[in-house]
Parts: sequence; C-alpha cells; structure tokens
Amino acid sequence: MRHPNETDLALYAGRELGWFERRRVARHLTECALCRREAEAFGAARAELAASAVEIPAEVNWGRLAAEMRANIHVGLAAGECVGSAEVEPWPFFRRAAATVVPVALLLLAGWWLQSDRPHPAEMAAEEGVVLRATSEGIELREGGRLLSLQNHDSQDVTYTVSMQGAIRARYVDSETGQVTINHVYAQ
Repeated sequence: MRHPNETDLALYAGRELGWFERRRVARHLTECALCRREAEAFGAARAELAASAVEIPAEVNWGRLAAEMRANIHVGLAAGECVGSAEVEPWPFFRRAAATVVPVALLLLAGWWLQSDRPHPAEMAAEEGVVLRATSEGIELREGGRLLSLQNHDSQDVTYTVSMQGAIRARYVDSETGQVTINHVYAQ
C-alpha cells in the first residue's frame, strides 16, 4: 500500500486537493488508520490556527509591523546579494567540457572496439583439428601446421557465408575477368 505524502494529507485536511487526488486520498484513509490520524491532526492544527487568528489584539499597529517586515526583507535580500555575489560556481567550465568530452570519448571507444581485430565466427571453432577462417585475402583452411588458402586478389564486394556445419563460402566478381567466382570449402 502506498501512503500519501504529508503535503497531500495536509491539503486533504484543508479541503484544498483537486477532485481526483481528494478521492484517491479519501479511499486510502478508509483503509489506513495511521494516515487517517495524521490527516485528523492536520485538521485539528488548522482549526486551532483559525481560532487563534480571532484572538489577535486589535491595538496592534499593523502599519508599523508591515514596515518592519519590509525592512527585514530588504536586509535579507541585500545580505543574500552580498553572499551570492561572493560565491562562484567552482567548476562551471569543467562540467560543460565533461558533458561534451565524455560522450565523444564513448563514441570513439565504441568505434575502436568495433574496428578492433575480433575473431571471426569461423575462428571461434575449436583450435584442435581443422580450422576454417575467412580473411580479407580469402579463405584459409588450417590443420595442424598445414595451411591451404583460396585467395581472392583484386576483387571487391566479397560475400562470405559461414555455416555451423563447418563450411565457408566466398562469392565475388573477379575485377580482371568480370567472372563470378564461388569458393565453397567444407571441413570435416
């Protein structure tokens, strides 16, 4: 159960809440004795304050009290200006710089990470036995210390397809002859 805050309870006691909020708080008060007692205490304090307002003596010089209040407000504002002008925000430049540099650094870090030499899915095969690997030069088949390489020199837009069954396919257009070449290597 989520309890209303003290402000809502005080406004409820003074009948100053909006219709929807008043209904929500009233529904809660029917179920929660603790909040109901607190709202009743706010209502009693409000009634006590209203009763004491009647007891204000008539002989009070309201003009003099108002002048004293204005003077106190002016003194407080002047003191605030003195203190406020002496305070300088300690690191305003560095906060703005950090707000600019940190996102840029994160962007550069993400770019570096994406461009770093991460293992190709074909390289993630077990190091023991036969390993198929697609490189920028072509397809490599490694077994023990031996290497077989199918190279695709001077070709653009090479499309590699790697299957989970242990096969790599490279498709590309040879730039010299214009022929489509498909290399398909299976490993067992």
